[in-house]
Amino acid sequence: MSNEKSLQSEKYLSQVDIHSQWQSDYLNPELDRFYDLAFADIVKVLNARPQDKILDAGCGYCYHTTRLARSGATITAVDFSDAALAAAQHTIARAGVADRVNLQQADLTKLPFPDNSFDFVVSWGVLMHIPELEAALAELSRVLKPAGVLVLCENNVNSLDVTIRERAVNVIKKLIGRTVPEMRKTKSGTEAWIKEEGGGLMVRKTRISFLAEFLKTRGLIEFERTAGQFTELYTNLPSKTLKRLVYALNMLYYTRVRLPSPAMGNIIYYRKI
Repeated sequence: MSNEKSLQSEKYLSQVDIHSQWQSDYLNPELDRFYDLAFADIVKVLNARPQDKILDAGCGYCYHTTRLARSGATITAVDFSDAALAAAQHTIARAGVADRVNLQQADLTKLPFPDNSFDFVVSWGVLMHIPELEAALAELSRVLKPAGVLVLCENNVNSLDVTIRERAVNVIKKLIGRTVPEMRKTKSGTEAWIKEEGGGLMVRKTRISFLAEFLKTRGLIEFERTAGQFTELYTNLPSKTLKRLVYALNMLYYTRVRLPSPAMGNIIYYRKI
């Protein structure tokens, strides 16, 4: 079943439309201020040198890759979607960082790199769509050098956003006759399977403690965890004014509160020992 869903996910994510939709919901100019701050903090923690190598695992259109490029390090940005990589080529060219970013097609569960290839590995909001989570985590760990740092941003299954907003949205959908995603609880979190004509998409709300437990078996130890976005309520709002209020709330939470446990997005740092 896992392999079948992986194939359906690959088919779905290879489409141009889904990346365009994500660009509208999650990568629009209204969110740039948050992403700029978040990646500035990541770059500060990594403290990369020009000779260091960073793997951007699941780069998509490379909007975040350009932010990582501000570190001055060399970046290898991988994605298995040819549609995403085609757009990514234009993104890095417009940002003037094409000379420091190597684009490559790759599957995160079977990375084409030798062991200990990268000083840092960053994966933002990608693992939540991979059914074979443990295989991907094992690969990210394998290609990371000893003393290197892995940075993950994942959705937190214990967040208020999941326990309150998501449940309320599903209740409303049922009441008005809308389709509710197929839900499944696993040791790594709660997986929602969204079926579409072009395949299917899995969205996992992750049990953050599972990441620490699994990565520890690969020699990685969590040393920092902060909040990302507090809520994704803006995805359910039709009005730009209301969306902007939620964006402002997320910025306030990120800059002033930062507690990861109640927040939807969690940014976690692990060091390979």
